[in-house]
Amino acid sequence: MFRVRGKGFWMLWGVSMIFSVSVAMAENPPAEPRAPGEEDGVVQMEAPAATEEKLPEIEVLAHAEKAATSSIITKEDVSLAPYQNLPGYLEEQTGIDMTRRSLLSAKGRQMVMRGFDESRYQIYLNGRTWKGAGVKGGFYVDWTAITPADLERLEIIRGPLSAEYGNTLGGVVTIRTQRGSAAPKLYLDTYWGNWRTQNYRLLHTGGYGPVQYSLGANVGKTDGYLRNNFVDDRGNFEGSLTYTFPWELSLTGAARYHTQKTGMIVYNQPDCRFYNADKPDSDGDALYGPGINFIGGANGGPFGLTYGDRSNVRSQRYELDMEARQPFLSGAAEAHLFYFQAVREDKFYALNNPNRLIAKRGSWDEDTWGWNLKIRQNPSFGRFGFGLEGNYFGYGPLTYNYLDPAYVRTPFPTNGLPVWNAQKLHGGFVDAAIPFWKNIFELYLGLRYDNYDAAAQPQNNVRGLRADAVSPKCTLTIRPTDTTEGYLSVNYSTRFPTLPEYYWFNAGYQPPQRSGNISPEFGMQYEAGITQELPWRSRLKVRTYYYDINDYIRSVFGYRPSRVIYNLDLAKFRGIEVEGEIGLPYHLIAYANYTWQQISTSPDPLFADMRKLPELPEHKAHIGLKYKAPNGAEGRAYVRLVSKRSQFTVTANARNQITGVQLRPMKGFFTFNLEGRYPVMEYHGFKGFLYAGMENVTSQYYVEDAGYPMPAATAYGGLQLRY
Repeated sequence: MFRVRGKGFWMLWGVSMIFSVSVAMAENPPAEPRAPGEEDGVVQMEAPAATEEKLPEIEVLAHAEKAATSSIITKEDVSLAPYQNLPGYLEEQTGIDMTRRSLLSAKGRQMVMRGFDESRYQIYLNGRTWKGAGVKGGFYVDWTAITPADLERLEIIRGPLSAEYGNTLGGVVTIRTQRGSAAPKLYLDTYWGNWRTQNYRLLHTGGYGPVQYSLGANVGKTDGYLRNNFVDDRGNFEGSLTYTFPWELSLTGAARYHTQKTGMIVYNQPDCRFYNADKPDSDGDALYGPGINFIGGANGGPFGLTYGDRSNVRSQRYELDMEARQPFLSGAAEAHLFYFQAVREDKFYALNNPNRLIAKRGSWDEDTWGWNLKIRQNPSFGRFGFGLEGNYFGYGPLTYNYLDPAYVRTPFPTNGLPVWNAQKLHGGFVDAAIPFWKNIFELYLGLRYDNYDAAAQPQNNVRGLRADAVSPKCTLTIRPTDTTEGYLSVNYSTRFPTLPEYYWFNAGYQPPQRSGNISPEFGMQYEAGITQELPWRSRLKVRTYYYDINDYIRSVFGYRPSRVIYNLDLAKFRGIEVEGEIGLPYHLIAYANYTWQQISTSPDPLFADMRKLPELPEHKAHIGLKYKAPNGAEGRAYVRLVSKRSQFTVTANARNQITGVQLRPMKGFFTFNLEGRYPVMEYHGFKGFLYAGMENVTSQYYVEDAGYPMPAATAYGGLQLRY
């Protein structure tokens, strides 16, 4: 069944716009062709000529932004900053909110884009989806599995403006890693910081004739600042091999492996008999699920009958990719085939005796694979695209190897069964961007179709769900001058329930006045913005957006056994994003950005007086000063400001009946950060840098997720080598 629900007007409007564009093209000359060498959004450019000081020649890559809301981050942009997972390097971006419990540890829902978490926006790695099933307490996106070691380029596209990416409301984050180079390159980074943190990154790329290769490694460890918040034996290893045939067909094979031993954060509040005053006060976090019902509850009770120090998770992830690319005419065709799996082993040690193993289990969290085919053509009169894809989410068994009856309540949890292809998503798109009226206007039109099948479930009480969706997209870009660009965008989008949402809708607590079936989210998004180039190397960007989402899926944690899932009739997301920078003398740039966001909802089935989503700050801003000299020296000082917000959980009695709501306020905060690097050597093409920095200089107390304080002042430093 096609689900456009009364939005056929937009389809008719799109057809009429195509007709009007055809007429306009007949009356106006076609656009100038793209620059020679431009291909798949990448333009090979010559290095600028030396002026005052002769610099070594470098390869410069200019990337065309895919959407008006794009922000592009390159490898050099994340060459500094504390040792943390990739989302930490994006905390300054407009529209991005962090909900971390640690700078290093694993956690679901670490990065939120325009109010939407990882379940509601897409992550693409080297042209294919990077999202998993998220079952058994796992994550849709395991941010620990990728580091900046081999990062080439990252692009944030805010909002569902592109028909290329389906099943998304918040937008998409695309990540490209290094895939070999004609000339040899070497990147080496070392890091040392607080809590005995160490990190080492190495990347080498090169090639010989038609063969290009890349090899990367990242290893690190830390004691962590929360109780039992250690990371040990962290390793990320990746490699790729590309062969280019005489007719320009290129084939690339790539493999990635991640392993990490992570300590489960131990409950450490004053009401715990085994409280450790040398560690910050925090709630506990077993990292993954499903939860085990320990006799001592969250704090261990008077006898410490729950998990404690030394409890850890050993996680491993394996990824395989194949890519084929064939240039033809004025564009290229790309095909991808990928597979990844994630396995883990959880060990729980007693709070009252860290040498006593009280629970042990193994889990196969992923068995996910997929494919896609995309064709892009860039003739002189526009840009055109077509694509098909299939993504298949599955998972293996969950096995409890040991449970101590003195610590674990009966009945004991049972082993889980594997489900292959538990969720299947097929989709396709066509789109076009056509300039007209002397290139002052450009109209983007896209149409996407998605088919969703989550009928394969092992539980008898879960009914299968199949659905279809058609999503039209339209953006009009206006360039009245060489320094001004504006856009208007109207888009229809659908987001299907994830496997955990669909399972817990049926298996969890069912609130009164809830519909009998979970529904996909769907609705309209409206957006407008302008970019203005100003004198003195200055730029100003302003964007405003509004979402009208029907059947918004609400997930509430905080009761046994896991969560409650239900649809809200309506959720409205609105916001304003402002970015600006100005060039100053002496290689300085001042910059600032501001985000205002507000989310309102229809009456909540659980709490009728709640008509908003309180988890996100209404205001967020960054103010900073950057310095970058021709010799490579650079520095940065910036302030991050976040307004207050609240997080709520549901309380329940012994029969799992919801009895109330607990709101946990999180106050507003600011952090002041400093960092910089300076070249210390240059020899035969090698260039070395010494860098250092401090995050949260004033040791401001703040939390991004209620119950888990973020670190005080964090000092770090290291060495970098570039060739």
